[in-house]
Amino acid sequence: MNNKKPQHFFTHQYPSWLLNHPQWIHLFYAFNYFLQLRKWYITKRLSKLLNSKTTPYRLLDAGCGEGQFLFPFAASRKTAFFKGIDRERSNISFCNRYAQHYGLTHILFEEIETEQLKEKELYDIILCISVLPYSKNDEVFLSCLYNAMKPGGDLLLYVPVNNHTILPFYKKIMQRYENYESVQQNQRIYHEAGLIKLLQDCNFLVTEKTKTYGFFGKLSNELLNIHLILFNAYSFLFKIIIFFSLLLFYPLILLCMLLDYTLPVRSGNGLMIVARK
Repeated sequence: MNNKKPQHFFTHQYPSWLLNHPQWIHLFYAFNYFLQLRKWYITKRLSKLLNSKTTPYRLLDAGCGEGQFLFPFAASRKTAFFKGIDRERSNISFCNRYAQHYGLTHILFEEIETEQLKEKELYDIILCISVLPYSKNDEVFLSCLYNAMKPGGDLLLYVPVNNHTILPFYKKIMQRYENYESVQQNQRIYHEAGLIKLLQDCNFLVTEKTKTYGFFGKLSNELLNIHLILFNAYSFLFKIIIFFSLLLFYPLILLCMLLDYTLPVRSGNGLMIVARK
């Protein structure tokens, strides 16, 4: 067995044919919605945040990826302005093609590191989802976002924290096989107190904290990631076996996601923060 696989599986790089058929990205959006618990939390909170703003407002998605948190909202809010930035050229190329395909002239994209952002007091809302741990300098990163926000603007920040695990088998395969964390650069593990202090040092006022991925959330995430990691690591025949195993486990994964989303989470592996300038 060859454990070395192309890293695109864990780097948000999508098939090149999507550039010619950008509408098919909605399949990935749906796939992520049914597999990513964090998307439930973020979508609900972002919708509420957008509804609290008076149009025309301006939103920046820092680390927009393929636009899964940007396009669905921008499509129904034509009087607002949206901008996505990302350091991956392939992501920006795809997002530009998608916006062109649907005639979304109120959206702009730029290939740039967030630490190089020079805009001043332009945005009412800044969205930053699971990007901060992979920044080169997190203090500079947050300071650039702070400077880009209008006074009274809101930052919706989601950060993985703690990195606690439940299943011993999950720890073993994370150590043995290529996975998302192993292929990313500058990965940090945050804890709530340190993250809050970092935001305060960058002059943000934290107005809301929501803990996510408690016991049930962690269990759902570990069961899912075990299948994804093994699917990436093994040959075609084993991929089929792993795929059917995921179908078998998915009802349990979904149940755990629902429990995490509906029950109070006192301590978890995710932290969603709203911070104001």
